[in-house]
Amino acid sequence: MITEEVKGLVIRTTDIKEADRLITIYTEEKGVVTALAKGARSHKSRKMASTMQFCYSTFVLYKHGEYYQIKECELIESFFGIRNTIEGLALATYVAEVIDDVATAEADRELLRLALNSLYAIASGNYSLDKVKGAFEIRCASIIGFMPDVLACSVCGEKLGDFIFKIMQGSIVCLDCNAKASSTRDVPEDPHASQAVCILSEGAKIALGYCIYAPLQKLFSFNISDGDMELFSRAAEDYIVNQLERSFRALKFYKEVKR
Repeated sequence: MITEEVKGLVIRTTDIKEADRLITIYTEEKGVVTALAKGARSHKSRKMASTMQFCYSTFVLYKHGEYYQIKECELIESFFGIRNTIEGLALATYVAEVIDDVATAEADRELLRLALNSLYAIASGNYSLDKVKGAFEIRCASIIGFMPDVLACSVCGEKLGDFIFKIMQGSIVCLDCNAKASSTRDVPEDPHASQAVCILSEGAKIALGYCIYAPLQKLFSFNISDGDMELFSRAAEDYIVNQLERSFRALKFYKEVKR
């Protein structure tokens, strides 16, 4: 039997048969891996704690048929604090759902670290959930190839004041340039073209830029007003949802419980 050892985050689980668990792991070494954990749902199983959703563990795998099978596993981090609130659990589920959607069979250490840092931030309770959510969304979009240019107006280079965030173009324009463009436009815009836009205050714009370029270990180390946070969070969410062109059930649930 040829085995290989990997470290990875369990992003999805499916219960099968009487006590087995099929898990999707985002690993450092092999990207997304689907593996069968035989007997993992039995209370006597050593695999139970390491194969639950959100757990970061070491897995010893071997190939058998369609799936890898887990020979041994050892828990590294459970992020147990995620379950302290329904809002935190909903946000963690959203993080896992997004990673499950964008991750591939090719390993991306930065994307895995982003997921782990986000789950740690939720579990710690030291940061507002909207901050964690927005920072995760805009950094995730940037990592997978949708990095927006939000440092300055794409027309005149202005860096101060309020801006219009053009979601599908991934750029911002200041209010003056936006007004000039609207007043001088002779040809009507294509009615089928995406007109998704967000208003960005200066503080929200700075927060977006910070989350795109900051070291991952300092991703959540910024402070803005409540009003700026609302605009920042809305812009980050609209951006990733529109770029990925899909909705997320966990995001809908998170919004419902936040109300």
